[in-house]
Amino acid sequence: MHPLRRKTVTGGEEPVRVPIAAAEIPAGRPVRVELFTDRTDGWTHFERVKLGAAFLIRDPSGPIRAFSAVCPHLGCTVEWDPRAERFECPCHQSGFAPDGRCLYGPAPRGLDELEVVATAGDLRIRYRRFRVASRLKEPIG
Repeated sequence: MHPLRRKTVTGGEEPVRVPIAAAEIPAGRPVRVELFTDRTDGWTHFERVKLGAAFLIRDPSGPIRAFSAVCPHLGCTVEWDPRAERFECPCHQSGFAPDGRCLYGPAPRGLDELEVVATAGDLRIRYRRFRVASRLKEPIG
């Protein structure tokens, strides 16, 4: 196949390994992780390209969930406020519950949940970006 018709950018489509073991994630308290992957763009290979950040949180019932650290309002980075026990966007005053629901503010939806793939001793997240300022969870890119 001619290179002009071939997909030239690869990397990030597969679930990305997170730098923490599942056993290290406490129940009810999120852990922020940075996600990196290798990418190939045309004939150039890049190692450890940052995709973004996510929060891992273990539900009291046991399963681990992941939420994008991107606020769905305008794309700012949310942080966990341990005193208030919620995620907060410092830019436009949106607040989110530990389960990702929007509690208040201008955010049009809750935090975007990401797919978690857990195998024996390995934890991965399928990282995606979603359109901001929309009620719908629409993947981009």
